Amino acid sequence: MRLSVIVCTYNRAYAILDCLRSIEQSISFAAPIDAEVIVIDNASTDETSAVVSEWAKTCSVPVNLQLEPRKGLSAARNCGIRIAKGELLIFTDDDCRMAQDYIKDALRHDANDGEELVLRGGRVELGDPTDLPLTTKTDLTTSRWNRSLHSAKYENLGNCLLGCNMTMRKKLTQLLGEFDSNLGAGTSIAGGEDTDYIFRAYLGNISIEYVPDMAVTHYHGRKERKHGYKLFENYCIGGGALYAKYLFKDPNLCKQVLWDGKDLIRELVYGKHPAWIETGFSYKAKMYNYIVGATKYMFAQIKIKP
Repeated sequence: MRLSVIVCTYNRAYAILDCLRSIEQSISFAAPIDAEVIVIDNASTDETSAVVSEWAKTCSVPVNLQLEPRKGLSAARNCGIRIAKGELLIFTDDDCRMAQDYIKDALRHDANDGEELVLRGGRVELGDPTDLPLTTKTDLTTSRWNRSLHSAKYENLGNCLLGCNMTMRKKLTQLLGEFDSNLGAGTSIAGGEDTDYIFRAYLGNISIEYVPDMAVTHYHGRKERKHGYKLFENYCIGGGALYAKYLFKDPNLCKQVLWDGKDLIRELVYGKHPAWIETGFSYKAKMYNYIVGATKYMFAQIKIKP
């Protein structure tokens, strides 16, 4: 099976080579294999493209560097999807490093799927121990979610997978469509684009699977409490946008609001009870930013109507 590894980047000239070298190593470890690395430069203002171009000259794998002038992670990912030649697409971030056996594991899981289309993700470990313990998923148990199991009734599907470690067949993107360009880093709703894709897969009766052996390490660089707070603010704004988008499609996808509402009551009655201890982000802040995200999404829909 031919595969495409897609990396979207913005102003990471100083760090992207570690990511790209880890991808090349993982592909080489799975050789012989028909693979390509696609790098989408999302309108960087530093030397990112020059650094990638120089690295591509000696890379053992074909490298396709593209410029996407429209700002936003979703726009960059959509560019990667459109030009990808692989049957299997692998998405990772420019601040992640891929485990040596990642590609072998991804191909093995895909082969076991047969004709079934699966949206799959894997483990995300903290790369730098001095970074805040955020944006990781370290479960060691394989899990699967599907609408036939009524999974959204019992769990927040936004916690299933992280966008920095996600795989799918290109056929799945043709079925579900592109990422929502109103969502994601670089837009006014700086979060939610990967969860949106999970929700769409769920509504399309596509299985969503987490496997711990497909691992990346994440060097996100957030060391101060204020940076973690901002990250969760973006997450909640993205969550609010999604709840506005999916409330009437499947209310179960919005159950996190009810669960957080109960915690908010406890927080107000018994005192401070932060949702994320590392950042001091409260349930009050969570609910407020849900409203902000829902409002932004509704206004975005009004603007794009003909």
